[in-house]
Amino acid sequence: MTFEAFKVTAGATATAKSLAMQLAEESGQEPIKWLTLVSEVDRGKTHLAIAICRRWLDRGKLSRYGYVPLLLDELRGSLDKEGEGGYRRQFEMLCQVPLLVMDDLGVEKVTEWGLERLNTLVDYRYINGLPLVVTTNRPLDELPIRIASRLQRFVPGKVVVIDAPEYRLVRKTGG
Repeated sequence: MTFEAFKVTAGATATAKSLAMQLAEESGQEPIKWLTLVSEVDRGKTHLAIAICRRWLDRGKLSRYGYVPLLLDELRGSLDKEGEGGYRRQFEMLCQVPLLVMDDLGVEKVTEWGLERLNTLVDYRYINGLPLVVTTNRPLDELPIRIASRLQRFVPGKVVVIDAPEYRLVRKTGG
C-alpha cells in the first residue's frame, strides 16, 4: 500500500491522496498535521494511511500504525506487564510517537476503559500538536463527541469524506 499504487477514482479520492501526501512529506504552504479520512469500507482509507506511515519510515521518521481494536487489545494485554512491554511504556509510546495512525476508529467495542484510553490518546496528541491520521467508516457525529470535536477543529488538520464507489466493485466492472 503505497501512494504510487493508490488508484484515484471519484468522490474525493484525489483530494484524500493529495492531503495524505502533504502530511507524509510535511509539505505545502501550511503543512497538515492531522488527517481524518471518513468513508464506507473499501474506499482507500487504510491504503492511504499505510502509505503515509511508509513514507514517514522512508524519510527516517518513526510512525506507528494501529488498527484501533487491536491497539486497545495490546494495551489491555500489557496491563500486567512491567518494563518495555508494560502498559505505561506502551501507552506513552502511542502518545509520543512522531506519527500515529489509528485505523478504523469506531469499529471497536466501546467500553468505558477503551473510551477513556482513546480520549486520552487523542487529547494528548491534540494538546502537544503531534501528527495523527484517523480512518473511520462512521460519520463523525457517531464517534465519541470529545474525539470527533478534536478531529474537526485541530489546526492544521483536515477531514475528508470519501464518497467514491467501493473499489473492488469498480475494479470488477471496469468503471
